[in-house]
Amino acid sequence: MDINNKVFELHEEGFKAGKIAQKLRVKKAVVLDILGDAANRGLGDTIEKITESTGIKAVVETVAKVLDTDCGCKARKETLNKVFPNRKLNDLSESDYDYLDKYFSERRHSVSSNEQKELVRIYNNIFNSKRVVSNCSPCVAGVVRELKRIYDAAND
Repeated sequence: MDINNKVFELHEEGFKAGKIAQKLRVKKAVVLDILGDAANRGLGDTIEKITESTGIKAVVETVAKVLDTDCGCKARKETLNKVFPNRKLNDLSESDYDYLDKYFSERRHSVSSNEQKELVRIYNNIFNSKRVVSNCSPCVAGVVRELKRIYDAAND
């Protein structure tokens, strides 16, 4: 098994880049380079990167050490990652693209029940979601808006 597969396998098991580097006896920078955006699991990781690059994290850790307390950064990061995870998208299938192509080619003011079922099915496939058909107009509009973004991106 090559190093890329080992890195991703350990990452899927929940190991962080530093531990993966230790286990594989490579530099952490190599692991981070292989993982790319996969190392960022959600909003908590994004905030951690910002606080590290601005020096806020070092100040907070120093103050927490002086006060002999836990700053709570790790718990906050994990909570934010759970509440606001990065979404992993699946590819748009050819048949789903064809349906969206036909759907978005006509100007619409409403969505029929059958259209909504199909749009929700496509949405769930792409976004690994568990949305259900809804009578909530803003919810339906949100699904259509997200699918329009995916459709437009597929056309670029």
